[in-house]
Amino acid sequence: MGIVSTPTESRVKPPSESTLLHINGTIKHIGQIKQIYIINLPNRPDRRTSTIALMKTLHFDAFIVPAHTINSPEVASRNHLVRNGHITLVELACWASHMQIWSAIADSKSNDTWSLVFEDDIDLETFTSEVLKSFPHDLWNKPDLIYLGSCGNIPGSMIYEGAYGYRIHQALNPSCTHAYAIRSRTAAKLLRLLSSPRRAVDDEIVLLSNSQKLLVFSIHPPLALQRSISPSNPSDINPVKPTLLFEVRVWISFILQWWRDVEVVDKLKDSALARADFDKAAEWRKKNEHGIWQNENRNNSVCIRC
Repeated sequence: MGIVSTPTESRVKPPSESTLLHINGTIKHIGQIKQIYIINLPNRPDRRTSTIALMKTLHFDAFIVPAHTINSPEVASRNHLVRNGHITLVELACWASHMQIWSAIADSKSNDTWSLVFEDDIDLETFTSEVLKSFPHDLWNKPDLIYLGSCGNIPGSMIYEGAYGYRIHQALNPSCTHAYAIRSRTAAKLLRLLSSPRRAVDDEIVLLSNSQKLLVFSIHPPLALQRSISPSNPSDINPVKPTLLFEVRVWISFILQWWRDVEVVDKLKDSALARADFDKAAEWRKKNEHGIWQNENRNNSVCIRC
C-alpha cells in the first residue's frame, strides 16, 4: 500500500512593514506590553475609523494590520483543511490573520515581551492602561495569554485583584480572540501547535488550554467588549443581513452561557469609544492611509470575528 501524502504548508509570514498603518500615540508601552496590533480588513474603513478613534482616545501607539481573506494565498493554499476538519474558509482567514501577527511577534528581537492583539470591532475601558499596569511584574511571568475580553468564559481561581476592582482569574473556557495579550514565546509556540488548524482559532486555543498546553488568564470584569452588530456596524461575515443560521448560533451561545452561569457583561464602566472623536479619526485616516488601505471598495470575502 502506498503512502498517502498530505500537503505541507509554509509558515504564515509576518505582515510587510509597508502594509502597516501606524497610529502614533504617546503611550508606547503598557507595563510589560511593548506592542499593540489591530486586525482590520482594508474594505472596512468604518471599523478602521472607529479603531483609530479608540486608539487616539486612549493615546495608544498601535499598528493596524490588514486581515487575510479567503482569497489570500495563505488561506487558499490550505483549502484541504476545510475538507479534512471542522473549519470554514472564513475561519481559516481569521486564523491566518492572527498567525501573521504571531509570526511578527515571534520574529521580534524583544526577549519574551508581551504584545496586545485586538480585532477591529471592540471598545475598551478608558482606564485600560492603568488596570494593566496595576498587575505586578511577576504575574506576567506565569501565563501564556491574558484575555482582556472573552466569550462564555467561566472565571476559575482568582490570581490577583488590581486597580478599580479588576481581577485576574485562570480562564476555564477562553473563547473569542477580540482582545488578548500574548508573550513572544507563546506566539512561537502557537505557530508550531496551530500550523494546521482543524477548528476556529479560538476553539483551538480553548482545547490547548483545557489540555494544559497553554496557561490562560482572563480579566474580570472585561476591559474589552465586542461591539454589537447593527446597521452602522455590520458583521464581516454577514455584511448585509445576518442569516438565520447566524442568529441561531447567537441564540444558542446565549443559552449556553446562561446554563453555565457565565457572567454576561454588555456594557463597559467607562467606554473609551463614547469619548472618541470619530470626525477627527476619519480625517486622520484619509490623510494617512496608503497602499492597500486606500482601496476601500475591494470586494473580497471576509474573516469571521476579525
